[in-house]
Amino acid sequence: MKVKNADIIDRIIDIDCHLCTNCGRCYNVCDKKAISRVTNYSCARCVKYCTTMDVPCKPERFVCDPDICDLCGKCIEVCPVSAIRIVEIK
Repeated sequence: MKVKNADIIDRIIDIDCHLCTNCGRCYNVCDKKAISRVTNYSCARCVKYCTTMDVPCKPERFVCDPDICDLCGKCIEVCPVSAIRIVEIK
């Protein structure tokens, strides 16, 4: 669920794939099941030739579905590397 205020600001959960260690704590704590693990199968090639992602490549990562998320913040609290935050989108 996206939260809106008078300035039409949407707030969503952002998981920084560069900081995330894929520990799965956010996935396990989410009651709404808004967080899922996705795999970018196009990244099965050698990172030496990769032009689309920063090295080291992390083809498996967690994402949060903003249509399901209620912004409870449980995932932020359990993240050991502070890779999760709420961001505002105007």
